[in-house]
Amino acid sequence: MAPVDASSCLASCECVPVEIVSTVGAWQELAEIPDADDRVAAWTTSYEARFPWVFEVYYSAWGAPSRRREAALQAPTLKDQITAAEDRACHLLDQAENDFRERGLLQGELRAVLMVGGHTSNGWVAEHNGHRSLFLALEYLGTAPYDDLLVVHEITHVVQSQLSPSTGARKYGSSLAVMVEGAATATSRALRPGHTDSAYLWMDGHHEAWLDECNANAAAIASLLLRHADTPDDDEEVAPLFRNRATPGIPARSGYWVGELIARGMLQDGYGLHDLLSLGPAEARDRVLAWARTNDR
Repeated sequence: MAPVDASSCLASCECVPVEIVSTVGAWQELAEIPDADDRVAAWTTSYEARFPWVFEVYYSAWGAPSRRREAALQAPTLKDQITAAEDRACHLLDQAENDFRERGLLQGELRAVLMVGGHTSNGWVAEHNGHRSLFLALEYLGTAPYDDLLVVHEITHVVQSQLSPSTGARKYGSSLAVMVEGAATATSRALRPGHTDSAYLWMDGHHEAWLDECNANAAAIASLLLRHADTPDDDEEVAPLFRNRATPGIPARSGYWVGELIARGMLQDGYGLHDLLSLGPAEARDRVLAWARTNDR
C-alpha cells in the first residue's frame, strides 16, 4: 500500500496497492459514544473535523448535512456492518485495480476514500489537490455482486479522466455525460460478465421493469437528447437522464441506458475498452445524436 497522509488521521487498509484514506477508525470511535446527544454533537466536532476535505467534497454534491443527526443516532447499530464493508472494499479495490492495470487502462496511482456518511450516495469520483479520487460510502456499499460492480464502475470514471481529460470536468454537456456513464456501465459488464442488466445499470436486482420502460419510451428519450445534447448535465431539463427522478415519458436515469446501448454497440463493432474510455466531447455528441435520430420516431 502506498503511504497515506498522516495528517488526515488515515489508515487502515493494508491489503491493497492503492492509496487509501479511511474515516472508519474515527467513525468507530464516534459509534462508541453512549449518549445519543453527545454522539450527534461529535459527528461534526470530532468525526468530520478530522477529515474536513473529505466532507467538503461529500457535501458539495453527494451528501446532505441534514442527515447528520440520523447518521449519528444509527451509528452504534452499524459497527459490524461498517467493519465488514471496509474489509470488503479493500478486497474489491485490490482486485479491480489489478484488472485495470493488466489491461493497460489505469495510469499512475489510484486514490480511494472509504468513508461513512449519511446514506445518500454510494460511490463517486471527485477531484482533490489535483487528483481524481474514488469515494465509497461504506454505509451504502451494498452486497455482492453489486458492490463489486460499483467499484469497477467508479474506477472506470478515474480511467476516463486520465484518458480523456474533458470527462474530469465537474459538469459537461448531456451527450458527453450519456457516454461517460454508458461507457462505465459497459466496462463493468465487460470486466464482470454474467450479471443482469439491472445489476450493471442500477447495482441492484429489481429494476428489470425499468428496462422495459426505457425501451417503450425510446422515442421520447431520443427527442429529449436531440433538443438538449449540449445542455449541461446538471440542468433541470435533463434531470431524468441522470438522476433518480422520472418525468412523464422519461424514465429516471435513462441516460445511462442510452449510453450503455451505444457503448456496447461500439465494443461489438470491434472497438476496445481503451477506445471507449478515451471518447471526447465531439465523438460522444456525434454518437448520441446518431442514436437519437435513429430512435426519434
